[in-house]
Amino acid sequence: MPILHRTYPLQALLPRYVSRFNCIGPACEDNCCAGWHVILDKKTFNAYRQTAHPEMRKTLASNIARHQGEANNLHYGEILLNPDTEACPLMSDGLCSVQSKMGESFLSNTCFSYPRLSRRFAGQYEQALQLSCPEAARQALLAPDAFEFVEGTITVRDNMVTAAGAKHGLPQELMNELRIFCLNLMRADGIVLWQRLALLGVFCESLNAATASGNPDAVSALMKNVTSLLEQGQALDALDAVQPDHAAQALVFSILWGGKALITASVLRNRIMGMVTTGLGFDAETGEVSNERLIECYRRGLGRLPEALEAAPYLLEHYILNEMFGPLFPFDGDTPYDSYLQLIARFGVLRLMLAAQCNTDGALPDATLLVQTVQTHCRRFDHDRRYTHLVNNSLKNSGRGTLEKIYPILRP
Repeated sequence: MPILHRTYPLQALLPRYVSRFNCIGPACEDNCCAGWHVILDKKTFNAYRQTAHPEMRKTLASNIARHQGEANNLHYGEILLNPDTEACPLMSDGLCSVQSKMGESFLSNTCFSYPRLSRRFAGQYEQALQLSCPEAARQALLAPDAFEFVEGTITVRDNMVTAAGAKHGLPQELMNELRIFCLNLMRADGIVLWQRLALLGVFCESLNAATASGNPDAVSALMKNVTSLLEQGQALDALDAVQPDHAAQALVFSILWGGKALITASVLRNRIMGMVTTGLGFDAETGEVSNERLIECYRRGLGRLPEALEAAPYLLEHYILNEMFGPLFPFDGDTPYDSYLQLIARFGVLRLMLAAQCNTDGALPDATLLVQTVQTHCRRFDHDRRYTHLVNNSLKNSGRGTLEKIYPILRP
């Protein structure tokens, strides 16, 4: 069988859960092709157009289209989904017919790589997974050792490994020290999650000034100072007096959640989103809810969330770690503090969804449902650039982007 795209192995730094991941194919409860615009690179597009494969020729010819205008070699065309079901016409019994009939090398770059994110940074390769994939979410969110980092072999194609460059005038080695410091801060023992997030904000705000100075020594000194404060316990003193603002949490993050069209062709995602809608008190007929009822529902669900999370005690921490490791936090925004605000906005929407599911008189959500909620959150929101832009700027635009206003919306 001919080979269209060649692959090669690389040694890479991986969270342990990545090394355990394998696509489960037709057993997957939320097919990765449905509902998305599946992009075709130029090489794959031309191969599909020109194929003489007796079983695939007609199917491919009638179900792909070239991008017009700003098309490039990596975003040259796309697979046309069924307009009624949003299903990929190349899927058969949960399997991709391109892969089963023509071979894996004929998959587009998008289909081959998802849910993997591969990068070269600071002299090493690394890979994370997107938690919009159900199996990736299970592996990342449930295992206690999911975020132990290991060396492993990854298989990649040309053009599928991004190269991260220097930012804020910092050498990559120092950037790597900073991201490791942030990841370790989020794993600090003896500090509850919201306090770790608050301390991360303090660090990122100070990092803004340190990077603006253009002095690498100031950045290194900042890490030492924060470490010293943590060891002495001083960093937590100011947080003890913080009172939660459940009204702000409910109103700010429900606007972000509710601003997205919710109906999809996915039975699983519709079920999850319907449960969240009900749990937040929205009227089934009008789709509306008063602020008072919304806050009441959120507060009640939030109060029961810790009990539910006993079934998946690492879920929120591991979600945050993945949101940091994958995008190269704190260098995925215009400034380190912008990166922080983006992270808090995504976390706030997810916690709102989880709390809504805990606002029930019946059984609390089990580990399976909690993971499905994270996966639905990532599937519905992380891959829409318009929504991502809205979330990333939400706290800043709402006037709640300062640390003193962030603390009350972090504390549960």
